[in-house]
This record gives sequence, structure tokens and C-alpha cells, in this order.
Amino acid sequence: MRFFPSQPHRAAKAIVLVLFFVLSLALSGCGDSNTKTKVPKTAPDFTLTTLDGQTITRDGLKGKVVLLDFWATWCPPCRAAIPHLVKLYNEYKDEGLVVVGISLDKGEKKDVVDFVERNQIPYPISIAPDNPIVKDMGNISSLPTLIMLDRKAEISFKVIGYNQEIGEKLESRLKELLKAE
Repeated sequence: MRFFPSQPHRAAKAIVLVLFFVLSLALSGCGDSNTKTKVPKTAPDFTLTTLDGQTITRDGLKGKVVLLDFWATWCPPCRAAIPHLVKLYNEYKDEGLVVVGISLDKGEKKDVVDFVERNQIPYPISIAPDNPIVKDMGNISSLPTLIMLDRKAEISFKVIGYNQEIGEKLESRLKELLKAE
């Protein structure tokens, strides 16, 4: 039995439509259990403990522009981003910027403390690889992931990775949020 024997162009169209449908399903992530969780517009509630024992909460940061930096000591792009984040923090902290480093290192706390001291990181750092914030912010698995919250704790900017172009976009968005009331 032949498929559309007298009209081969119809067979080709049917095959193309079937392939298009299958490809659309595959690209949409339909049925893929490994897809990232959608991040809500308002940042989920979180509580972090810093290296020096201080507690940071989402609600405690409302009214500030917050940059959450998910990073690790072993991550080269994370290490490349830190000098820029330090510069942003020092330049804009008096205007309402808070930077919070969230280390996803699973090793010794001492390694993170040594890294922070060696790199003179002035903003608070939390070691939180198992903290619910990692899942709640979209199953953070790629580093660095930078998430900026506006003064109402709404997610305004999220980017994975770091390079000069990302740094420029980050600073541009930061300036916009600091000017907004």
C-alpha cells in the first residue's frame, strides 16, 4: 500500500507537518521533568545566614535594590564577576543597593571564608547550597546566576553567566532601579 500514491507533494507536506509538531513539542519542554521551575514575579520568601551569623530575609530587604549572586569558589565566571560586583556595591550602597553573595559551595566553610577575605568582598555572603532559595528562584544550577530585585522585592533582572556585556546590562538596570521610587 502506498501513501498518497498519486500526490507525492501531499505526502511530503504531511511529513513536514508531523515533524514540525514533534519538534514543537520537544522544544516546548513538554513532559520534561528537568526543566527549570518558573520564577514568580515577586521573589519568594527566603532567609539566609551570613558567614558572620547575621540573618537576611527577603522582607528585611524591601525598600532596597537587591542583587543576589549565586556563585561558587571553583567557578571561573563567578570569580570574574566578583570584582565588578564589589565595585557596584561600593559605588551604589549609599543609594540603596544591597549585594548578597549566595555561595553554593559544598565544601568547608573555611574555604569560602578564605576566598572572601582574599578577594576583599565587602558585602554579606551566605553558604546555602541546600537552602530553599536555590529551588525557589528557579532551581539554580548554572553559575553565576545574578538576580536583581527592585525595592518591592520583585524580580527585575535575571541572568546566567558573566562577561563584560552582562556586567554593562546589569549596571544599566541597577541605575534604573535605584532612580525609581
